Amino acid sequence: MQANAPSLLGLTARFLERPEHREAVCRDTLLLAWRNLSGLCNTPKPQQWLYDILGSRLYSQLLALHGSQQAMQRQVAALGESSTTVGSPTGPRPAILNGEALATMVKHAIPQPPSQHLLAGLEALIEAEIEQRQAPLTPTGERVYPPLFDSSLQWRMLRSRTAFRLKEAFKRSLGRPLEDKLFQRWLAGKPGSAWLEEQGLPRRSVEAYAGEKLDLELDPTALTRGLNFHESFPNPVQRRKISNFFLWPGPWDQTTHTLANTKRQRFIRDIWTHRLDLKASESHAQLMAELAEGKPLRSHHQGLLLNTEARVLTYLDRYRLYMEDMFCFGFNPALGKDPLGIAIDSQGGMIKSNKGLHRLAMAQTVGLERITVRVRAVHRSWWEHNTGNAKGRAALENVIATLPLSIQDAYGRATG
Repeated sequence: MQANAPSLLGLTARFLERPEHREAVCRDTLLLAWRNLSGLCNTPKPQQWLYDILGSRLYSQLLALHGSQQAMQRQVAALGESSTTVGSPTGPRPAILNGEALATMVKHAIPQPPSQHLLAGLEALIEAEIEQRQAPLTPTGERVYPPLFDSSLQWRMLRSRTAFRLKEAFKRSLGRPLEDKLFQRWLAGKPGSAWLEEQGLPRRSVEAYAGEKLDLELDPTALTRGLNFHESFPNPVQRRKISNFFLWPGPWDQTTHTLANTKRQRFIRDIWTHRLDLKASESHAQLMAELAEGKPLRSHHQGLLLNTEARVLTYLDRYRLYMEDMFCFGFNPALGKDPLGIAIDSQGGMIKSNKGLHRLAMAQTVGLERITVRVRAVHRSWWEHNTGNAKGRAALENVIATLPLSIQDAYGRATG
């Protein structure tokens, strides 16, 4: 990978004046390529794969520098290039930044030697990701990121991890088999089916049966509402149990909030807006203020402690790199621990549930055209309206067949 740095730096010199900008683009390009090497085998033109990544990263950099695609087009015109565009995960981009065009252009670029700062930074990033493969586990089973991990977190992580594993083991050995057995009886319409449907149907069994039929592709801007579980399910007993069911009764869909106004969305937008200088972000200022007060961000659930400015910047840069990856390669449902969950309300509209909120915020912020979501719950009244007189397997198939139409209607309401 590092052997490509001179040619990439020479090529970026045509677009970027400042050496630090060229090195940032080159570093990210090589890191993203290293992260996604498995995709190289699936591309029809492997010789230009690296330049496709470079083109995406250049486009992101130029957008941040110039502020809009219109300003970008003016720079393209100033270079004497065509204003034609090509498709991408975020829509049309200047054809000059296509991998094929850049692979041709690099033949005429003068290679530039990378600085030690660039090489050391890239090596440190790759080493951290290699070390992560053997790093301690968070309570829910993800590997911590070594540059952000602190040994003082380990005991609480271990206790939470043990509790989580015991809970999951109980589900696998007793809960799931019982749920699946009851669900199979419901599918076949056997005695007890009405009771199980009244309880709400076991969500995990429904997902295991329906599989990808519950996965839908849509424009992320169609998701504008989020669910607040404490407000929608004020009864703590119901709140603890509701995520185990596929059918949700009651007025839970009447107390949603606007996703664009959430703290999570503001955090992601702030990082992307200040991606050229994360020190200028509000998030950096807030985290540094907490550090100065002796209250650095600490999370044993994520396995991180931001007790230095270097760690604060690393933490923010991790999110930035996730977005650059998404900006280049599009949405990959396999990267998250859980699918992006949605719930269908009583009118057939979509409400974002509590899985994948950061990834949705990223997709909306970078402007992805398509993402994949999974229906994890539906309102009981909507279920009853769309099942008709069918029972068991036929009822579920009727609802599944209706889902794409529901999504289209909801998107029409959101954009209309």
